[in-house]
Amino acid sequence: MNKYILLLGVAAVSIGSYAAYAGNSATMTVTATIAHDVSLTKTGDINLGTITINPAYTGDTTRWGYSESGAISYTNQGAIVSAPNATVGTFTANIPNPTACNSGHWTCGGLFLNSPGFSFLGESGSDNGCSFYIKYSGSGNAFKVVPNDCYIRNVDLATTGSYSGTLTISYTPG
Repeated sequence: MNKYILLLGVAAVSIGSYAAYAGNSATMTVTATIAHDVSLTKTGDINLGTITINPAYTGDTTRWGYSESGAISYTNQGAIVSAPNATVGTFTANIPNPTACNSGHWTCGGLFLNSPGFSFLGESGSDNGCSFYIKYSGSGNAFKVVPNDCYIRNVDLATTGSYSGTLTISYTPG
């Protein structure tokens, strides 16, 4: 009988200790943030050179574009007297699937060209300018930004001068 009383006493102390422990508990919230370090770095700017136009031109929109190498890929002449080959923009980015950018688009593989258009030739709010796309260079983590479609809709409003703007490339996973 002493053994049962002793076991009952030990059980009571254990249950009491557990109840006391359970009454003195707290919870904590655990938070963490995961960031993707794609090490996105510009390695070269875009330069379209000097585009010479005929200000007396009165026809339809003049269009021209560039290949991945920067060579003129097409032109419908129009107001263009001369347009040299361009220097395409270059950047590096460590993304999971760089070949997703093989087809050339303003968004690919999580990369996003925030400003896919560039307005120039002095017309405020103009649709004169160029649009661009991102293209994987084919090796490593190197990419190009190619001016694929440039146009002048209102030659008579174009003014002589140097024009510049910015294009922003960002990365969003998913």
